[in-house]
Amino acid sequence: MLPQLFPHPIYAEDQPSAYTILTIHCLHRGFTAGAIVGLVAPFGRTAFNAILRRPSLATPLPWTTRLLSSAALGSLGGTAFLGVGMIARMWGREDIEWKDRSWRILANKGQNREDNWSASGMAIGAASLRLASQRGAGFGLPPGRAALAGAALGSILGTVGHVVTSSHSVEEVEKKVIAGEGPLAPKE
Repeated sequence: MLPQLFPHPIYAEDQPSAYTILTIHCLHRGFTAGAIVGLVAPFGRTAFNAILRRPSLATPLPWTTRLLSSAALGSLGGTAFLGVGMIARMWGREDIEWKDRSWRILANKGQNREDNWSASGMAIGAASLRLASQRGAGFGLPPGRAALAGAALGSILGTVGHVVTSSHSVEEVEKKVIAGEGPLAPKE
């Protein structure tokens, strides 16, 4: 997603739009991380209530509705959390540090592939669940929340798709790093 939108110069100090690139990257990763946490959270809550033998006070919603709502809320929480984390981490940093981090994100082919898979999943998921919601099959969610839940699930599935179809094993990557090869290796 990012390499198609922003140029990638030869040297990090020439990287334009460094603040924008790093911010988009952090918010995107936060969205996916939050969606994963949100998707798992209802299972923990159910297990916690079962262990304590505590009845739920609220009217129980269908599992699909709870999972989708939780993933949607988690994606927003993760985006906010990583947004604040990025500000805390980068506060007071020099311009070259922003440029270097942004340049490395654009130089990392695996990260770019992950971004593309995740963004594609988000778009497909958001459109699918919003359309389903508008046609009455949105699992009891209003169209806006259904679109957000679809984007959250699509982001997760895009990440899983990237991992499953990745052509590099951990051993291959380690060998390239040790040999000084790969996207961050010096160019001759």
